[in-house]
Amino acid sequence: MNILRNSKPNDGKRPVLVINQYALPRNKGGGTRHIDLFGRLEKWRPTIVATSRNHSTGEVMTADDDRFVFLPSPAYHGNGIARMVGWGVFATESFLYGLWPKSAVVVGSSPQLLVPASALALARIKRVPFVMEVRDLWPESIVAYGALQRGSALHKVLTALEAWLYRNAERIIVVTDGWEEHFASLGIDPAKLQVIPNGTEPKDFIVDADRETLRREYGIDGTTAIFAGSHGPKDGIPLILNAAAKLDGINFVLIGDGSAKDEAIAEAKARNLTNVEFRDPIPKSELPRLLRACDVGLHVVAPLDVFNKGMSPNKLFDYLASDLPVVTNARIPLQRVISDDEVGAVVDPDDIATGITRVLAADQSTRERWRAHAQMLMSTKYSRDAASRLLEQLLDEVVAGVPPRSAKA
Repeated sequence: MNILRNSKPNDGKRPVLVINQYALPRNKGGGTRHIDLFGRLEKWRPTIVATSRNHSTGEVMTADDDRFVFLPSPAYHGNGIARMVGWGVFATESFLYGLWPKSAVVVGSSPQLLVPASALALARIKRVPFVMEVRDLWPESIVAYGALQRGSALHKVLTALEAWLYRNAERIIVVTDGWEEHFASLGIDPAKLQVIPNGTEPKDFIVDADRETLRREYGIDGTTAIFAGSHGPKDGIPLILNAAAKLDGINFVLIGDGSAKDEAIAEAKARNLTNVEFRDPIPKSELPRLLRACDVGLHVVAPLDVFNKGMSPNKLFDYLASDLPVVTNARIPLQRVISDDEVGAVVDPDDIATGITRVLAADQSTRERWRAHAQMLMSTKYSRDAASRLLEQLLDEVVAGVPPRSAKA
């Protein structure tokens, strides 16, 4: 097992301890949010504590980045007891490790709630501020996925833990607008919330190769719609397969991993969907090249009510930064981000095929308008640089004891 330890250079920066079980370094595909954001801070030096085992692939990870500390954790597959054991093991390990490094702030990131509980305990022992990051509403999302019964004993325990963590956080980072009502229902002042959305950095998506070269490099042939992201129950993969069945002249490339991938592969084979190709995840650094070789970016979610509170999907911003027109079925979840005909097509949940057809039929002036709007969104609201500035301000404020904005007066 290779555990990377932060070298803590004497660079004058304040140390911030970030605990996120599923954080990934930039040489992996998927959840690089924390190194992308904390790695851009000017006055703060992060130590990012994560599990050594890639949640999606099962790979034991190493990284040539001394800002990461990887802790060993047991292997598991799916969402059963082994996964919950892994949560407990990591929460315990991260707490024990976190006792040692100096920290001016401790940040604990969801979705699972044991990690923020570990971070809160460390913050209280160290007598420093605790910031909680909420990337998914738990246990609300678990109920929506059908894995937890609302009103059950476990649901009540998790809801109580959720509210306790929120009450004891100096600030709460959320990834989207629209969750204020949920927090208010738990007695939490929405003034504690700071929206720091997902996104990407446009300059990281500048590619020094022409489209035909990229298509040969990545084996892209014909008109291609791409889905680049996790393959879980929430990701609407069956809806993409439905679209593929209706559009046999379009190729569909699905790249990523997750608990629903094997089932989706089996379904595509059973339906003889020869225009569907599943690929393994690739490093985030390669993604811009692959996206530039495709024609349409697919952002598809399962029709779950919990998403209607709002969402901030990484894959959407990756598509926008790559100048790909987008087809999404998240009309309500993304209503604060995009509307129909702004960067492509926003359609009803099982109307992906119609959206793809509309986008591919768009004339050049429409495509230029979509591209201009996407560039505006990425430069003003959803770049990593803009998000890191919000994060830096928040960290500066909590160590200075500045109250949430609405409470300042």
